[in-house]
Order: sequence, then C-alpha cells, then structure tokens
Amino acid sequence: MKIYLLIIIGCLFALNVSGQYNYYRLSAGVGLGVNTAFTDLEKTRYNQSIIGNLDYNLTPFVSAGLEVQKGTLSGGDKELDPHGRFFKNSYMAFTVNGKAQLGQFVDFESSNFLYAVRGLYVGTGVGIIQNKMTDNVRQRADGHIFTGDDKSSNIAIPINTGINFNILDRWGYTRYILNLNYQMNVTIGEGLDGYNDSAAKFKNQYPDFYSVFSAGIKICFGPEGLY
Repeated sequence: MKIYLLIIIGCLFALNVSGQYNYYRLSAGVGLGVNTAFTDLEKTRYNQSIIGNLDYNLTPFVSAGLEVQKGTLSGGDKELDPHGRFFKNSYMAFTVNGKAQLGQFVDFESSNFLYAVRGLYVGTGVGIIQNKMTDNVRQRADGHIFTGDDKSSNIAIPINTGINFNILDRWGYTRYILNLNYQMNVTIGEGLDGYNDSAAKFKNQYPDFYSVFSAGIKICFGPEGLY
C-alpha cells in the first residue's frame, strides 16, 4: 500500500513540475535607435538615440523597468522653413514603464504561430525629458525674435510596442533577449523644439512628440522566479 501511495505522490509531483519553469527576475540592456521629432516646425529630420534599460520581470512576460535615452532631436530648416525656424536638441530622457507580452494571455504552446509571436508586447509609462538647444534660430531676417527656452524639462509619456526574441542557455532558461521596439513619446510642454512664441502665426498648436525605432540586446540575470 505504501508503495502505491509513493507512486501516486510521485506522479502528482512530476505533473506539477512539468507545468512550471524558472526565469530570471532581472534584465539589463542597451540599444541604438533612429528618432524623429514631430513639433510645429514643418520639416522633420532623422537622428540617433542611445538607450539603456533595467527591468524587473514580474513574470516571464510582464515587466516593470527604468529607461534612459540620450540623443539628438532636430527639425525645421534655416532656409526652407516657412518661418525660418530650426532647432537641434541634445536631449536626455528618464522614464519608468511597464510592458506586457502576448505570452501572458494566450496558450502559446498550443500553436507554433503563437509560440513564435509570444514576445509581442505593448506598454506605457511616465518620465521626464531634459532639453538642451545646441543650435536654433532666435531672430528672423525681418527682426522678429522667437521666444522660448534653450534649456527646459518636460513630462514625457512613452508608448511602446515591439517584440522580444529569446535566446536560451543550455539549461533552457532565457539568457539573452533580442529586441525590436517602436516608442512614441508625447511631451507636456513646448520645450522639445525650444519655441514658445505667443504671436498667432507662430503659436504652437499641438503637443510636441517624438518617436524612436530601436534594436537592442538584453541579458537576463539575478534571482529566479517560478512561473
């Protein structure tokens, strides 16, 4: 009788273990991106951003993290812009964010397609962007002086979407993550382009925002979680 009881307990334990796996709680990464600023200046330009992040993985598919960005934003044209405006912003942004991947909500083991795209995610957060104008036009040829700040800080709201591709170690745990991400950042304020003119024909009509498309790599480490 004892032998049969041990066999049953052993089977239950095996079934329980087969439905669980370990994952690393922490991940850190770097990335490079191409950004575009969308302000009240008509001409947009492409520039580069460097990205660093540190995430805490609540589950293998849900994370909360910190991100820092450094780069250059620019727009307008000193010669071709209708109002002769141009700016170059050497910015730095700090945000806290959360992301949820598709694998958290679907049975990805039931489909090869779902398994392949289980790393698709969306997320959002909040942070601050520090603006520093390194080049701009303050005075037009007709003498009009544009008002605004060469240095400022604004609240930024990032909206992320992208996909993670996991690289497993020899024990079957995700050790590295290749990441493709598209981020839209809406700013509250008029510091992104450095212009905040009260004249009707120059007055800003919409919130400034900028986008970053990036590719990066993350390494997973730290304490293990059970999922």
